[in-house]
Amino acid sequence: MKKIYLITIAVLGFILILNSCSKLTDVQTNPDHSIQLTFDTVRITQGTTQFLAAKNYHADQINWASSDTSIAKIDATGLINAFRPGVITITAVSKTYAVSAKCVVIVGGNNISDTKVSDVSVGADGSIYVIGTDLVSPTGGYGIYKVSGDKLNKLPLCAGVRIAVGPDGRPWVVNKSHIVYRFRDSTSAWEQLPGTATDIGIGADGSTFIIGTQDVSPSGGKNILKWDGSNWTTMPGCAGIHIAVDPTGIPYVANLSNIVYKYDGISLWNPIGGVSANDIGIGANGSVYVTGTTGSPITIAKLTDPGSWASISVSSAVATSISVKPNGDIVYIDGNGLLHLN
Repeated sequence: MKKIYLITIAVLGFILILNSCSKLTDVQTNPDHSIQLTFDTVRITQGTTQFLAAKNYHADQINWASSDTSIAKIDATGLINAFRPGVITITAVSKTYAVSAKCVVIVGGNNISDTKVSDVSVGADGSIYVIGTDLVSPTGGYGIYKVSGDKLNKLPLCAGVRIAVGPDGRPWVVNKSHIVYRFRDSTSAWEQLPGTATDIGIGADGSTFIIGTQDVSPSGGKNILKWDGSNWTTMPGCAGIHIAVDPTGIPYVANLSNIVYKYDGISLWNPIGGVSANDIGIGANGSVYVTGTTGSPITIAKLTDPGSWASISVSSAVATSISVKPNGDIVYIDGNGLLHLN
């Protein structure tokens, strides 16, 4: 009888365990079917496109709709085509569940006079490129545009926060994740380069330098590196936040303390006093300009011999980014984000 009793207890225990497991598996949490769009608001320029995606859905699981297809429309893949300036709402509705999401699309004109930008660079061949203020990618940054007359033409497949232009007219960009890209050819392909950067400068001779991501000095900024054709080599003895390169391949930097330094071509960096500088630009003819810091009486200054600065009168009260045309004329962005070609 004892054996039968023990067996009965064991069987009852096993049944209780099974029932317990069964109850656990019956407990279900309601899955989240909400539509999570990559953008709540997106700014694009007329004549350009922008992908909008639902992070937790395939595009073919969504019905897309535009509130005004004369301004912009969206196709079944989530590609927005912008036609004219205006504001619309894109609505994404699940084909399976009773959920939806909206994205506001602000379409701006591609005229220079009504488009805000954030960085500018001029190549030795006269090509002018800018970084816009339209967010293309949360990790990449903003749209990249080529200036053509009074228009801005957007380049596809890339985004950035800082830009420089080589003597061949090809742009190089540093993106929001500090990755360096170079425009490769007419097929609109971008080539990722090694290393990480926060700013980039290219001289008329093709010499290319970056401000890196390694902190060197609390008063100077980050490390400085030179492109050797396949990788970056560290330039010792200095640090900076913005960089430009003269036509002979000599880099100039503005550092965190707003001091300008020039490399001597061998091993030393020499300060150039007399100015409190933020951004720096150098033309193919060797003209050197800087933008002053906020509160400085100098908005834009030109380097004159022997190492002094002349204030340049411009229409804007503040200049935030500067570059220089091959003939020495300046191109700059004012405090409102508008581009001045002078």
